[in-house]
Amino acid sequence: MVELDGIWELYGFKTDPFSTSPLLLYGGQLPITSFYGRRKEIETLLKNFSSSGGSRQLVCGDVGVGKTTLVNYARYKAIQKGHFTTFKEIAVQSNWSADTFILNTLYAFYSTIKLQKGDFVKKETYEKLQALVDLKVDSKAFGVTVGPIGFNYENQTKIQTTSIMALMEFVQEIVTEIRQKTGKDVIIHYNNLERLPEKVLRVLFEDLRDFFQTEHIHFVFVGNLTVYATIQSIPRVSSITSSGSAIILSELSFDEIDHILSIRMKELRIKAFEYTIPYTNDALKTIFDLYGGNIRNILNSLSTAVKAITNEKPVVLDKQLLSDTLRNVIDSRYDGQIAPRAKDVLIAAVKNDEVTNRQIAKNTGIARSNVSTYLKDLEKCGCIYLRRKDGKDKFWSVEPALKWLLLKTTQDIRSRDPNQRGLENYQ
Repeated sequence: MVELDGIWELYGFKTDPFSTSPLLLYGGQLPITSFYGRRKEIETLLKNFSSSGGSRQLVCGDVGVGKTTLVNYARYKAIQKGHFTTFKEIAVQSNWSADTFILNTLYAFYSTIKLQKGDFVKKETYEKLQALVDLKVDSKAFGVTVGPIGFNYENQTKIQTTSIMALMEFVQEIVTEIRQKTGKDVIIHYNNLERLPEKVLRVLFEDLRDFFQTEHIHFVFVGNLTVYATIQSIPRVSSITSSGSAIILSELSFDEIDHILSIRMKELRIKAFEYTIPYTNDALKTIFDLYGGNIRNILNSLSTAVKAITNEKPVVLDKQLLSDTLRNVIDSRYDGQIAPRAKDVLIAAVKNDEVTNRQIAKNTGIARSNVSTYLKDLEKCGCIYLRRKDGKDKFWSVEPALKWLLLKTTQDIRSRDPNQRGLENYQ
């Protein structure tokens, strides 16, 4: 029996076709084989994976352009060629030190070998790995307790003397045995490097430089453009990355977005039902133009609008209904929460993909010192975030949903009363 997900049954889908979750190697409503596009980037990654000896590759871009899905698909293709890769990407945490970074990598090896029930390593090596991850880690020995990747705390044994060098040697031992089994190098995918403060990222990569040169491992690091700039500014680290550069993901084209959505709806349709596409081509083009092809923001906008407008029957969103619905959502979410002058700063920012304090001051006539204060207030309430740094300049971007303020509503078209309250008046 098909399990149905709320309102999506009305449209003939098992679940939300606009989900922003990345495609996974295994599991998930959408199979990894539904991936589409990014041919050049996939070829680059697969070329790295096929090279002997190991590599270090950065995959960078704005939030929501599909970085994790891209790397997961490349890893899926590598699995088809016999490579071993960890079951899931490793989500790096801001409280990790060099030793906990390696320990979490070892746990990823362990969980993958255990789940696949494969004899990738010798029995004694597996038992040694299992014993390590079952230990309670002594905070004095490792600087911090092991992060949320899932070490077992039930066994009260403690590690007192294990060094980073010993952990690195153990990783190399495991990789050597895996290669003896598969004849291929190992691939490890680290995610969310943008969560690390710049100073933490810099120190961590300096400390782990030797680990990242472990023979026969292909390391893939995923983060935003600030991560790329930071790593490139560390000579000892940038010199060991693949060709000294990164794969920088651009946004997708309209045709690519349209094709991806078509695949999703066909994959998630309920076989016995006719399905309804919840938007017109003009509506899709409107939201595409707003976000410049950022697939996560497009998916989130469509999902939000459909959920907000649907009651007892499917509704097809045209351009104007989409705009009215999303503007109503954002007005309700933020109205009354932001000071008037902060709203002026917000609207100056929302009209740009990224903006500096200097640009906002010039466009609004607000003193730069005051702009900084308002930006901090907006950052605290989740309206803006730091996108990247270039020297002393900070480049800010708005929380993606706030772009809905730029959509023209029916009332805008009818020259609505300018005295009416609401964030929409500050466009």
